[in-house]
Amino acid sequence: MFSEVTSTKGLKYGENTEIFGTFRELFLDVYEPANDVAENRPAIIVAFGGSFIQGTREDVAFLCEAFARKGYVAVAIDYRLFDGALFPPPSGIEMTEVVIKAVSDMKGAIRYMRQDAAADNNFRIDPNMIFTSGISAGAIAACHTAVLDSTDIFEEDLQAIIDANGGIEGTTNDLDFSSEVQGYVNYSGGLADASWMDENDPPFHSVHDEFDGTVPYGEGFASVFGIDIIYMEGSLILKETGDSLGIVNKLNTIESSPIHVSYFAIPTNAAAVINESAQFLSNIICDTPSAISEEQIISEVIFPNPANDIITIGNIENQLFDVNIYNTFGQRVISKLNTKQVDVSELRSGNYGVQIVDPTTRKQNTQIITIVK
Repeated sequence: MFSEVTSTKGLKYGENTEIFGTFRELFLDVYEPANDVAENRPAIIVAFGGSFIQGTREDVAFLCEAFARKGYVAVAIDYRLFDGALFPPPSGIEMTEVVIKAVSDMKGAIRYMRQDAAADNNFRIDPNMIFTSGISAGAIAACHTAVLDSTDIFEEDLQAIIDANGGIEGTTNDLDFSSEVQGYVNYSGGLADASWMDENDPPFHSVHDEFDGTVPYGEGFASVFGIDIIYMEGSLILKETGDSLGIVNKLNTIESSPIHVSYFAIPTNAAAVINESAQFLSNIICDTPSAISEEQIISEVIFPNPANDIITIGNIENQLFDVNIYNTFGQRVISKLNTKQVDVSELRSGNYGVQIVDPTTRKQNTQIITIVK
């Protein structure tokens, strides 16, 4: 929706010590749609990946910019990492504490954004529409941030770690605001224990490679440098648990892929995944949760593919659809209402994401097409 993005970088939102005592100031960068006049905008807090041992908030700038172009206030955050020796690799107990610290930091960033909304209102966010997201380790932090709360019951050893770190909310800052979120987007992450989920937890959207060897798609051990470190329950288990609890959710499985976060490696695939995630959140914002269940996805086929002039959306009932076509930067380049055919002759050669929407039910699908000249 927006062709340009503005950013405000290096805002300090908290500080704390890492697992071996390294003092860490924590900063965030805010990305906004340029020339946006809306007064109440949804916000998404985004955490980078890197196995909790490396990475920076600049690593998710591309994701924040993509969401900002869609009207979100996107926030890339620092969070505390493992600050000990990497050989031998950290133990499961050490990594558990690192995750708890990262969750505390993300919760602190949420409180910071709500505090700004209540005071200076620099970023014009809607405090009732804050989401979390992340990639890999950042997604693990985002999932736990959304799910863990004071009602959860933990094993004694884990409770001791949580208590030592200031409880579920942590001590990253002392802002007296809620850290609850209205939904979360999980890019190849998961939970240490999906049984912590309950029917009051928010909706979520997951994307995961089926044979991911770093963070398990199902259940297993997450690894660092190929060494199993900590047991995790990945996106498939989250979906099954969410379904059993009646939590609205969606899982996009990258079938047969053994690569970790493969979908962000190719710009066209990344654009399609981000569009799908944004549509999921849009349905929450617009209070149409039924539009995001698995049963609400249409499966029409686009042909020909590759194409050079006209594409047709196949449907035996000769139904008409709303069609949006996006380039590899996530920019919408064509939008047509109530049609079965779209003229793509003006598009340059390359890959594009085509979003097909049923104008009545709002069921949808996104497919990739190739334009060849």
